[in-house]
Amino acid sequence: MAVLVAADGKSKWIATLLLLLFSIQLSALELNAGKYGSMFYWWFDRLPSSTLYPPTISWDARSPAWWESIVRQAQEAGLGWLAPDAWGQASNADPATLGPLLAAIDKVAPRLKVAFFDDTTSEVLRKNLARGHGWTTGVRFDLADDAGTGEGGLTYFYEQQWRRFFQTVPARYRLTVDGRPVVFMWHGGYESYSNQNFFHHTLARLRQLVQRDFGVNPFVIVEESWVLLDPATEPDAVYDWFQPYKTFATLRTWNGFRVGHTVAGYDCSRCDPAGPTIERQNGLLYQAGLQAISTDSDLVLIEGFDNVDENAHLVETTAWGKLYLSITRWFASNVP
Repeated sequence: MAVLVAADGKSKWIATLLLLLFSIQLSALELNAGKYGSMFYWWFDRLPSSTLYPPTISWDARSPAWWESIVRQAQEAGLGWLAPDAWGQASNADPATLGPLLAAIDKVAPRLKVAFFDDTTSEVLRKNLARGHGWTTGVRFDLADDAGTGEGGLTYFYEQQWRRFFQTVPARYRLTVDGRPVVFMWHGGYESYSNQNFFHHTLARLRQLVQRDFGVNPFVIVEESWVLLDPATEPDAVYDWFQPYKTFATLRTWNGFRVGHTVAGYDCSRCDPAGPTIERQNGLLYQAGLQAISTDSDLVLIEGFDNVDENAHLVETTAWGKLYLSITRWFASNVP
């Protein structure tokens, strides 16, 4: 599909035409099970005040109907997998609370898989809360302190995060590459970690622990900041997260494996504190991003399926209907 570029006054009707054309194809298309996936957020019991584009479904993750609606829309979009953004034990994004997702997959879309996304900001926050510093990133996490006698501790990564995911999500649900479960890791955070050159050691220990407890060697895809902070790091693949005002679509190759990343839009103007905006251009930006990365990617990580608080969501809304589901479906079916 060619990327369309329209004058300001024409972009809306072109996007509407695209939605109509994509929708006509939906009934004939098959789900692509693997390449395309999206970040997934499940800590909502109501719509955040920063939401600019309300979804059409009732927004309460305490309800099984919410989970089923999300999984149904993921299937309609042609996604092969979701990547829950995990924040660890005792948080409102504890990977141990993903049971309703698995139940919804069983009921609605049995082919949908689950990747693990370790939001590494959370390790810093949980460590600081446990150390009496409060829920803050103001005190750095020491990667050289495996034992946790100072300002570190491998337990924040493993016992409180990785192990809880693997205990909760059985092998049959996991997204794999060559039989190895996929783990994404968020960026290094230059201001959040000290002794960053120890990250390769942290990653090696996490692999060892997963292999010891679950008998698998995870396929670890890290944000590119980690390999810049610690060149000794040996991930299986690398991705590059979008940056407002700089880039909205990226493609990185590492060890011959190619990971694309894009965002449909982003608007944190109502966040606290207020943040930047990436204009959606009525779907044209999203089309351009997928067009740029989809052909050459082995995996495409999209931000994000229901990131309503930062207005990066793809789900059906009162503002754009199913436009972003349809665009995603077209690429998943035509550029597999």
